[in-house]
Amino acid sequence: MGRFCQSKEWQRYEEMEGRETFWREGEGWHYLAVLYKRSIGNYLYCPYGPAAGASDLPAALDSLVTLAKEQGCFFVRIEPMLALTERGSAEDSLDNEVENNRDDNAISVDEMKKLGCVKSHDLDPAHTWVLDLAGQTREELLAGMSGTRTRYWKKAERSGVKIRRTKDPEEIGILSRLLGDLGEKNGFKPQSYEHLKNQMKAGFATLYVAEVIEDGKQVPIATLLVHEHDGVRSYAHTASDDKYRKLTAGTVLTVQAILDAKDEGMRAFDFWGISTSEDPGHPWYHFSQYKKSFGGRQVDYAGTWDKPVKKWKYWAYRVLRKIRNRR
Repeated sequence: MGRFCQSKEWQRYEEMEGRETFWREGEGWHYLAVLYKRSIGNYLYCPYGPAAGASDLPAALDSLVTLAKEQGCFFVRIEPMLALTERGSAEDSLDNEVENNRDDNAISVDEMKKLGCVKSHDLDPAHTWVLDLAGQTREELLAGMSGTRTRYWKKAERSGVKIRRTKDPEEIGILSRLLGDLGEKNGFKPQSYEHLKNQMKAGFATLYVAEVIEDGKQVPIATLLVHEHDGVRSYAHTASDDKYRKLTAGTVLTVQAILDAKDEGMRAFDFWGISTSEDPGHPWYHFSQYKKSFGGRQVDYAGTWDKPVKKWKYWAYRVLRKIRNRR
């Protein structure tokens, strides 16, 4: 399943954000790398990339290292969309005959280390929740959701909730305002208006809006921003007006976005990141359970890894990070 973070549209978005990007491709692989400049030095970052199977990852990584040297970077940060296994068998490697029988969508910790990679803290989530749309009817999709989710969706129109969607970047202010209110209430800093608007302008995002009529005017009460790439619609940002929480419009929009994706021939709906923790006290527990209530399955990735290019500088950087995080 391709991630929009490794697409030409995401490259356009990164450049709108003022970052320098690089697109490279070879047989069986491609990647979008973003140059990050820091006071300690520069590095390349491939969000959810390179796009490669396990057998082609070494070639992609070689290309990245070459590019990093050209750009004066001291390490490369990657996030292969491959399932991570704890250990390979003693004879397993990326360059022997067992390669012919391997699952090319999985890689072991030992194999990542053999490539010279070091496990880093995860930036993008290493676990997500995916609802497969292909092979299911609308009725089957609805039947696979929690009963409360479908009830909210079915009664929305009777409750006066109207749904529309737009690709107009000027309308992102609706989401930005609602996210701002939510952030102020819950103590977090939402993404900026310009950041969200650039996602719309780059061409891979659609904004769903739920509205009601008040005093003869259409009033937005909830929004959902989704990203689309390679037959997959991804859940990105959502926010609702707390004044209308009984209408559960955010849930209504999610159900509608899933059904629309099905009608448009998309193969999956990706809920973008969950926690695997079963501890109700975990900060991601409740919204992970919410995402799971729409039906689907867990998909695991390798997480975030670093490939040092200038080893002494990279390890100094790691030590400095540890010291700073302890303060």
